[in-house]
Amino acid sequence: MNRVHRIFGRVCENCALCNRARENPDGMLYKIWSSPFHGSWCPSWQGYKKLEEEGLLKKQQAGQG
Repeated sequence: MNRVHRIFGRVCENCALCNRARENPDGMLYKIWSSPFHGSWCPSWQGYKKLEEEGLLKKQQAGQG
């Protein structure tokens, strides 16, 4: 993951709207935020998703080793 994705991911991590969407994954806001409409153009959301994927991979590797 490059530095730009990390920076944008941190922006998304601190975004009030993104946090509200993540708090309620069954809600309309999360559905909009995770849709291709928002997910394809928002660099912060994309960066957050990459950080999330990287975090899951690190947790899995730590559990195996």
